[in-house]
Amino acid sequence: MTDEEKLSSVKDILNVTDQDSLLSAYLTLAGAEIINWLYSGRNPVDTVPARYEATQVMAVVAGFSMAGAEGQLSHSENGISRQWKHSDMLDYIRSNVIPLAQIY
Repeated sequence: MTDEEKLSSVKDILNVTDQDSLLSAYLTLAGAEIINWLYSGRNPVDTVPARYEATQVMAVVAGFSMAGAEGQLSHSENGISRQWKHSDMLDYIRSNVIPLAQIY
């Protein structure tokens, strides 16, 4: 999946027609975190493996959606207390990407 296809997918899921630069920044950061988490900081690749491209897209959706009410598990009004399934985009990635182990 190309970066443009990922951006298009994110925009379709979020029903957003603009904000390309913001969503592209989210995609870049999510991709970097997936690679860092997957390879424990060794980073032998520069692109997100195909099996985690959907995770990258959904991590952006999860992170971007925290600005609104989407994805909330609970919400309180007067005391302003919100709770999401994942605390942030990094939590989503770390819940859905299995780090590779290496035996020395």
